Amino acid sequence: MIVETGNITLRQDEDGVWIANSPLLPGCHASGETKYEAVLNFQEAAKAHLEALRDSGRPIPEAFRKKFILVA
Repeated sequence: MIVETGNITLRQDEDGVWIANSPLLPGCHASGETKYEAVLNFQEAAKAHLEALRDSGRPIPEAFRKKFILVA
């Protein structure tokens, strides 16, 4: 798990789709038909987002530095 579930916010849009994001990882979000799917998709998006930051030489947010190094 890249982002602890307690740090993920969920909201449902007008079409009933669930949107997940986290203030710890600005610019990263995902969606799903259910809350569970949105969180699962967000975890995958967070990993890809952090990999893109690393690969482009941009800094990884402090909250993820140690954890991401172990996952990467």
